[in-house]
Amino acid sequence: MAPPARPDEPQTWSALPPLLRDSWQRSSSYVADPARALAPIEFPEDDLADYRRTHPLAVVRPVLDQLLLRPAADAGLIVAIGDAHGRLLWVDGAPAMLRTAENSVFQAGANWSEQAIGTSAPGTALATGRSVQVRQEEHFAAAAHQFSCSATPIRCPHTGAQLGVVDLTGGAEAVATHALPLVNAAVSAAEAELRMWPAARNRPRLTTLGSLAPQLSAGAADEPLALRHAELLALLAWDAARHRGARGAGLSAAQLANDLYGEPGHEVALRAELVRLRKLLRSRPAAGEVDLRSRPYRLSGQLDLDAVLVADALTRGDRSTALDLYGGMLLPSSEAPGIMAIRHELSVLLRETIVQDGSAAELWRYLQLEEARGDEEAVITALRLLPPDAPQRAALVARQRC
Repeated sequence: MAPPARPDEPQTWSALPPLLRDSWQRSSSYVADPARALAPIEFPEDDLADYRRTHPLAVVRPVLDQLLLRPAADAGLIVAIGDAHGRLLWVDGAPAMLRTAENSVFQAGANWSEQAIGTSAPGTALATGRSVQVRQEEHFAAAAHQFSCSATPIRCPHTGAQLGVVDLTGGAEAVATHALPLVNAAVSAAEAELRMWPAARNRPRLTTLGSLAPQLSAGAADEPLALRHAELLALLAWDAARHRGARGAGLSAAQLANDLYGEPGHEVALRAELVRLRKLLRSRPAAGEVDLRSRPYRLSGQLDLDAVLVADALTRGDRSTALDLYGGMLLPSSEAPGIMAIRHELSVLLRETIVQDGSAAELWRYLQLEEARGDEEAVITALRLLPPDAPQRAALVARQRC
């Protein structure tokens, strides 16, 4: 039997499964002293209570309690529900295991992301977008070595974005054969519950990435969009995201005209397009409650633009979700200068994030995109990270020779 992996001895990391080996590699740049590291408490009790009340996962907690918490507590385990940043919102289960967990700061309000504490089932599930099992000493930080954990991300069924993570923690039972299927079943039921919320609660979404047929959707309603209307909505939604939580949102007629046509003097044509767009928004269920306001031009409610969801995922380090959502370049048939600028910004952000910080699997996924076909640096980086026996190596070597 190979000796166990040690954080301070990279030559021993080959003993880990590939997914956890990649996680340890990331963790080594986040956690300076894994022997002494403890998860930071990021929410005082009062702030945590307010945050939990408004978090989307609050509505599915009863489902998770019924399907997962009760059997977990009977088996001497605990269940943790965390947000998309790895901060634990609820931790409950067997009293004895709860007391043990608190000694390692595995408690509500603590941050168990990879950036905060290194490899753990909740943090690595969020970092990879996949279900994960981590046994005792497979955790990067020594404080977590007394636990084994199984965790699965939970996603918004309408946008695909990660809402958080559901984790089962305790002794060997937490990684038994039945543990991960139990967590996955509970997460699937919770996502189904989220999908059943009234359509009015479902924000409209604009699909633009890689699409020659942009589409507006809300709940079960879908509406194909003319390219010009998709361009206008994308520009306004991107501007709203840039000014999120701050003043200054909205674009003047001159700014919008310049973004669409690349030169001033087209305000009359622009206003005609905006009249048609406002009429569409007010007459189609797919627009939800979003309307167009003027002086400056802006959207009256939140519109989930897929390009913004990708940028947000990349900003928080969630490369897997970004790749899930990124279907290609923004409105590829558009030649509007404002759209081309956003397209370039998002494409560069994705590439730099994946090439600099991505795992071998993430680089491989990135290299399947049309825009990455000539990216020699990404190919070389992927070849450096892929195991010697990885089947993808042959395809990448052949690609270099083309």
